[in-house]
Amino acid sequence: MEQSAAQELFENGACLVVLDAPAGLEFGADLDTWETGPLFRGLKMIPPGIHYVHYRYACLCVRAALPAPPGCLAALLTDVVVRRWSGADEEMLPAAAVGAEEAARVRRNIRDLDSGLGAFHVASGGYSRWQQLTTHITPELLARVLPAHGCFSTASGSAYEDEELAAVRRMLRQKAAAASDEGVAAADALAIVEAEAAAKAAASGELDRLRFTHVDIRHSFPRDASAAEIRVHSQDKTWLLRTLLEREWGGPGGLLGEFQLAFLVILAGQNFAGLEHWKRLLHLAMASARALEDPAIVAGTVVPLVRALRDQLAECPREFVASVLQQDGFVAEILCTFVLNVHECPAPAARAALTPEIARLRTLLASFGWPLPSGRQLQEDADAEEGEYAPQIVEL
Repeated sequence: MEQSAAQELFENGACLVVLDAPAGLEFGADLDTWETGPLFRGLKMIPPGIHYVHYRYACLCVRAALPAPPGCLAALLTDVVVRRWSGADEEMLPAAAVGAEEAARVRRNIRDLDSGLGAFHVASGGYSRWQQLTTHITPELLARVLPAHGCFSTASGSAYEDEELAAVRRMLRQKAAAASDEGVAAADALAIVEAEAAAKAAASGELDRLRFTHVDIRHSFPRDASAAEIRVHSQDKTWLLRTLLEREWGGPGGLLGEFQLAFLVILAGQNFAGLEHWKRLLHLAMASARALEDPAIVAGTVVPLVRALRDQLAECPREFVASVLQQDGFVAEILCTFVLNVHECPAPAARAALTPEIARLRTLLASFGWPLPSGRQLQEDADAEEGEYAPQIVEL
């Protein structure tokens, strides 16, 4: 980097100062990771935008490395952010642990720390790829989704885990009810205790969970829907997509931002709490056939989501993508549904906008060894299933 550009970044970029940082710390920003030396004091020349700071303190124990889990995803603007490393907790403490006076002193004397501040790799390919992965993520979205302290760990939960736990509790309650009244009472008492503990943690800001917008993909119909309407809305998620865009996200930006953030929680944060949300948003957008007749939804939501998906898959290891497409089957099925929906869409403008995007996605998937079928092929397969192998309707 030229000296003038480096000086401009130092003056106008952000600095992250980590007081008492130990040597041997695995420390990274966005997609880059380093191992710290004894003089490490933080990072400088961080460009404005959304950045993910992550770290792990490797204590060698026989063959294992013991990680300190938290990471922080935040909007770093032109500022000097000061944090302190806690050797006892093996984590980076929030600003309150530093104190206003000490933080102000560090900011005044930031040039004295220059030799201990590593330069952010703006010129690296990782930074440009990171920008592609965060185009729709805003500070407002981060404040809404991330825990109150702005950090999450590999163990942070989400509403989807609460959903699974609730399903388990219902199953246990049904079994208890079949056994005895005492079993029901015990199950109810446990549920009350857990609910009170969760409410207390939420009130104190200690709840370590990701607050993604909850998408109940199985209930994609209005409450007053008839049986026929339920069947239609269950197959075509357009009603649910329109409802969430209007009531929860206020437009496509919220959906696209959460789609990108959920992926980064998996990729960079190594937390699979984002996987369920990512899959549901993919399902929501790609299984909304009638929505493709709306030019605003196609241009504002569907096209950007397909492009975001392509950027995301390009960052994944080949083995991961192959396993997701070939073993899980969910993503492959949703992609095929989407291709068929576009092929059958009666709106020529939608087909014209999405066909090139699908072609680019198909080329990428082929590099992973997975062929995305054409719309014509999927339609022929669907027509074949409607023949002698079609489900039989029996009138009762």
